[in-house]
Order: sequence, then structure tokens, then C-alpha cells
Amino acid sequence: MTPQEIIQCCERQLMLGSPNVGFLIPGKWGKQNTRRLWPGGPEGEIVSEISGRGIYVIFDAKEVMEATKRKMKKFGILESEGKKG
Repeated sequence: MTPQEIIQCCERQLMLGSPNVGFLIPGKWGKQNTRRLWPGGPEGEIVSEISGRGIYVIFDAKEVMEATKRKMKKFGILESEGKKG
């Protein structure tokens, strides 16, 4: 999933009135009930483990969207998107 797709997913959830967004991410449910979307990124609550596919984690949609935009800006992706339009 690209950063733009993550932002779109979060925006869609917020428009629907849901403060949460869920992602299936690689890994297994260990001792902790939380997982980060990326190292140092937003932390979410693991709600399910899907055998052979990963874990389903629920995050705060606004937090994920803002963190993704910050990360994109840090790498210069967000500015270039704005200059295209």
C-alpha cells in the first residue's frame, strides 16, 4: 500500500464518521496487544491474527493520516505532489 493509498483510506474512514482504520500487516500476535504501522510510526491495537496472512490492527485514522503526511513531507514526496497540480 502506498502512502497516498493509506491517506485515502484514512480520509474515507473519517468521511464515513469512523475514527478508526484497520490494516492487515505482516507478523504474528505475540505478547503485546499493540503494533506500529512502521518503526516509530502510529501504534494500533491488534484485533485479529489471520493464519498465514498477518495481523489485523486498528489505528486512529487521523493519527495515521497525519503521520503519513509528515513522513511524505520529510522525504519530499508531499511537496512534489502539490507542485504537479
